[in-house]
Amino acid sequence: MSGNGTSHEDVIPPGSNKRQRTSGMYRRKRAVAACQQCRIRKTKCDNARPVCGFCQKNQGQCIYPDGGPNDYSAFDPASLAILDRINHVVNLLETGSLVGPGEVHQEPSPCSLPNPAPLNTTVTSISQQPICEDDDLPRLDDPDFAASTCSCESILRWPIFKDVVSDARPFIFESGSGIDSFTEFRGLESGRLGRGVQEDDFIPLSKKFLAYVHVKNPILDLADFRAHVKEASENGLRWDSQSCLVLIACALACLSSPFHRDVTTNGTPDSNKSLSVTSVDQATASSYYLAAKKRLGLLETSILQVQCLFLCGVFEMYSLKPLQAWTYFNQASVSFRNLVWMRTQRGIGDMVESQRLEQRLYWSCMKSELEIRSEIPLPSSGIARFDYPDLFPSPPSELASPVEQSQSFDGLPTDIEPEEERSWFYYLSEISYRRILSRAFVILRRDGEEGWIRHIEQTIKQCEDLDDQIKAWCSHIPPPINMDHWEMSSNELAFYVRNRLVSGREWIRRPMVYYLIHQPPDDPYVDRARPLADMGLNLCVDLLVQVDYHHRHHGSWFVARTATARSLILLAAARSGHFSMPPRWKEAVNVARNILHHWSSEAPDLQRAATVLDNIASDAGLSFPLDGF
Repeated sequence: MSGNGTSHEDVIPPGSNKRQRTSGMYRRKRAVAACQQCRIRKTKCDNARPVCGFCQKNQGQCIYPDGGPNDYSAFDPASLAILDRINHVVNLLETGSLVGPGEVHQEPSPCSLPNPAPLNTTVTSISQQPICEDDDLPRLDDPDFAASTCSCESILRWPIFKDVVSDARPFIFESGSGIDSFTEFRGLESGRLGRGVQEDDFIPLSKKFLAYVHVKNPILDLADFRAHVKEASENGLRWDSQSCLVLIACALACLSSPFHRDVTTNGTPDSNKSLSVTSVDQATASSYYLAAKKRLGLLETSILQVQCLFLCGVFEMYSLKPLQAWTYFNQASVSFRNLVWMRTQRGIGDMVESQRLEQRLYWSCMKSELEIRSEIPLPSSGIARFDYPDLFPSPPSELASPVEQSQSFDGLPTDIEPEEERSWFYYLSEISYRRILSRAFVILRRDGEEGWIRHIEQTIKQCEDLDDQIKAWCSHIPPPINMDHWEMSSNELAFYVRNRLVSGREWIRRPMVYYLIHQPPDDPYVDRARPLADMGLNLCVDLLVQVDYHHRHHGSWFVARTATARSLILLAAARSGHFSMPPRWKEAVNVARNILHHWSSEAPDLQRAATVLDNIASDAGLSFPLDGF
């Protein structure tokens, strides 16, 4: 699915009890007259107007809760529209119940999507009410708690599987694919060296990187990046951070390709293939990556160093090596904290654009680390506890909004550019979604599976409330990445947003599925839980039969993991005999098998997961030919 800046003047409906907020995830002290920055940092504010002493010293934006004058002249209309959209949805999500008095919570169909609201030009501020008033959010720093939220191993520990699964240790540790087991791509192992590092390729590869990779995590300043590429292309590589950044970007470009979705997708392996089967050059990608890593250890702490570390993590995710990716995301997070701390201690202000780069790096590092830790029990870098003052990253001062181009970039025309406006809508939507999901993790996993049964009535209410929040998030997704007619579109970002929606709605229903599997049919709450559980199973099937797993991207490993989890849920439900199973559920399980076998040659942990899934399917009496039904 899958998710955070600048505050603006809030438009609050009459009679509303909204409070304003300083942070979407972290508890903050309140100071009646302090500006927003000092309140967030928990420091004494001298209350100087229009800019307090701290904000003046650090060149920060000084905003007072009493509605003091704010200057938005530096923001262009596209930036204001982005902030308006994302702030509006946050305000909606955090006002409490989204179901009005007398309204009945209704279950929509698995794929029904609200119509996106039109873009407004009024800029609203971010509410000051915490997105989760629980004191439990730090529990996400606990490796076991974080990994229990949605990993497939946590489902294998359900009592329904106790007779067929004796050990549910993390596949990645059991398979021996650890951090110290780095192996090069198959291309190098077979003797194919690829093109190697070629200066003439820097510019075309950088365009691929911007179009297919940067668009999902816009952590770079485009003007600076183009200058670095031009310098390296004209004058050769050096042993500095600029050359390291160019090399890692070129390595990622060699693994990336355009996304096209077959509108005739019907769940079979052939129809699930992307129309554009542009082969990735793994051997050449490895050459660029190794050249970048030779420079990585020479870099001192800087924005460029953090960018390089983060992109190395992205490269490892493209290579289906999540443990190696986690080490780089972890290092990037620690380096970022050190960088900001040193700048603050020295009292050195920074340019606005540098602050915006910091914002993006903060949210990208935190989000990427948490995503991996939600699947593998790994320690946190502590970045989630870092009191970084900005709620959402600010868009660039000038957003390019080029005319939408064809998604077919095979010929690499000279005018390839990332669609920055769409990219920023997607990026901010991802951050807001991640915040909602983190809140859901804490609320629903607080007492584990036992709590789902012990407090079933409360769990049902929480599921319904969270579903309303996810649907509200979806209904305010901006038009450039909305999901209308997504099945007829090759819009990769809209496709991922749609998957975020369905994935979130499926996850919050897992407690209902667990409850019905493990409780007797005459339990008094079965009738209330069943519609939610049935919808959860339908969403599992929908997500599996519609998945496009041939396209390599940052989340390919996550696709395989979540597919495994959903197929296990379907098998658990069938094994219990307490459900009328949804149509095509067997096909959905086989799609999960195909996904695991497709990537297993590159990821030993996925090979282990495939073996476990095959054994459970066989025990359930299912027998599938690989790549067929």
